[in-house]
Amino acid sequence: MAGKHDKGKKSKDKKIKAVEVVNDALNVAVTTKPYLVTLFEAKEVTPGSTVQGPLGGLDLTGYGEYRLTLHFAGTEGTPFSIQEVFGPAGTVDQMTFEVGRGQIGPQGILNYRARFDIFGPKNLFIQIGNHGEQPFLLDGSLYAVR
Repeated sequence: MAGKHDKGKKSKDKKIKAVEVVNDALNVAVTTKPYLVTLFEAKEVTPGSTVQGPLGGLDLTGYGEYRLTLHFAGTEGTPFSIQEVFGPAGTVDQMTFEVGRGQIGPQGILNYRARFDIFGPKNLFIQIGNHGEQPFLLDGSLYAVR
């Protein structure tokens, strides 16, 4: 009968085992450090012209993708294009890739957001073209993540 009621007793013979670490710690601060840069701030884009930002380009070495946020304010229906430009400014080595196009929306406003992989990390510029007959104002930022 004594055996049934001994469940609550603790044995003094048990030893505490050491915990073994099997995985290295993840350094979250290094892997998630974002990079935010203003590309355009109330920049007027005249008809038939383009603007590039930021001045001097970006070096996104070590980052895997970026998020582009643009705010257009102008005449409804004004067409625009968005390009990535890689390489030293004004050189033959510079490459341009079209990544988007559209038109300014109702009430003369358009908010554009998109995510892109980074293929050429050095000397990256974002170029916006105005293909309409009216100027528009442009605000924009780029948010890069590792």
